[in-house]
Amino acid sequence: MKRLIAYLIVLCATVGTQAAPSKNYYASLMGKTGQELKTAVHDLTVNHTVLSYNNLWYYYYDTDYVPGNRNQVWDMYSNNTYYFGTRGNAVSGMNKEHSFPKSWWGGSKNDAYSDLHHLIPTDANANSARSNWPFGEVASSDWDNGLSKRGTPRSGQGGGASRVFEPADEYKGDFARIYFYMVSCYQDLNWKTTYMLTNSDWRSLNQWSIDLLLKWAREDPVSEKEQNRNDAIERYQNNRNPFVDNPDLMEYIWGNKVGTAFGEDGPIDPDPDPDPDPTDVATLISPTQGTVLEFGEVALGDSATLTLYVRGEKFSQPLSLKCYLNNYQMFSLSTTSIDTASLNSLGGYPLQVTYKPTALGEHKAKILFSGGGMTSSVGIQLRATCVESASHDLLGDINGDGIVDIMDVNIIINIMLGKTDAALYDGCDINDDGNVDVSDVNSVINLMLGK
Repeated sequence: MKRLIAYLIVLCATVGTQAAPSKNYYASLMGKTGQELKTAVHDLTVNHTVLSYNNLWYYYYDTDYVPGNRNQVWDMYSNNTYYFGTRGNAVSGMNKEHSFPKSWWGGSKNDAYSDLHHLIPTDANANSARSNWPFGEVASSDWDNGLSKRGTPRSGQGGGASRVFEPADEYKGDFARIYFYMVSCYQDLNWKTTYMLTNSDWRSLNQWSIDLLLKWAREDPVSEKEQNRNDAIERYQNNRNPFVDNPDLMEYIWGNKVGTAFGEDGPIDPDPDPDPDPTDVATLISPTQGTVLEFGEVALGDSATLTLYVRGEKFSQPLSLKCYLNNYQMFSLSTTSIDTASLNSLGGYPLQVTYKPTALGEHKAKILFSGGGMTSSVGIQLRATCVESASHDLLGDINGDGIVDIMDVNIIINIMLGKTDAALYDGCDINDDGNVDVSDVNSVINLMLGK
């Protein structure tokens, strides 16, 4: 059973509550089939607020905690117990895991690189064991921590990989739905590693991985954990995982309903009779009330900009924007009015919000969206912390656990020996000379010794 005992607790006040996506969020998917439907999922999800990879621990505090213990981190790779410290600080012994390995698209720091839907906090040792092996079912294990295991794949699995990583049964559906999201949202990427993926088929997944992920998703249905995490991510990233909100959506793209038009409440006629909505009220689809733009730590003298895609329907007048309350002077908007054409488009309007602190400390403000024919205004929160220097940019902290120690040295040595892919880790070229070698080992050791 998932860690859902007594999971009657709704996300606490820090995260707020959001029972479902906003009205008409999935309207653009209705009536579509197959490739057209997958592309519609891409178009719906690809325009989102791209978060800072360095600030992920700020978001994890709201997206990945154990219900009933606000300070405990939810780890999907191990049974080890970890606790959050100061918000935004890395948790020692844990990594920020690309559950969909970044090396599979070449490791570039694109939008997928910091997408919260597939980035999870995990035990560092389990993360190292996972490496960039594909998910699969293990025939014979060579590593097992009691929750996850790694080993040779069952017949027909692995896509040519000598090892696969098998998560616990209680999380297999979670990862399947994450993968369906990733290959839809980022279907335009060119896959460099094709254990599970293909560049020659619009489905993006090869057949063995389709069969496996559909099986996992069917056997492990959407949990309250996934629903709440989806809600929390939307508040920061301004998009949702449609395969969590609509568990049957996968069947229309890869499964047993291919060729049938998609409808949230079941198959629908691709050419229904017109049934116009009698109301003409302007509605803001995203962002939703309570969305948070979290800038994390920004050094004094620097600035940070996040993009918020503003999208609605039936707007006949421009939408007005206002930044106000508290430390609003430190935040600026790229515009204070959005035209109707941009508002009513599927992609929405890319609003740039910039934080430029003038003093140390925590700062906050709000953006008010009003007018345009809406019956009520919508407000979102802005949060940021100004520090003398960003503590999460710690030189030598290769595994991202917040400290520089022998584990970081071991990673560099394994990269030198060809046992670990350098694309899995940032900052391993300490000397920035284009090579990962013994000089980088010496640099990390000197950092450990305070030299």
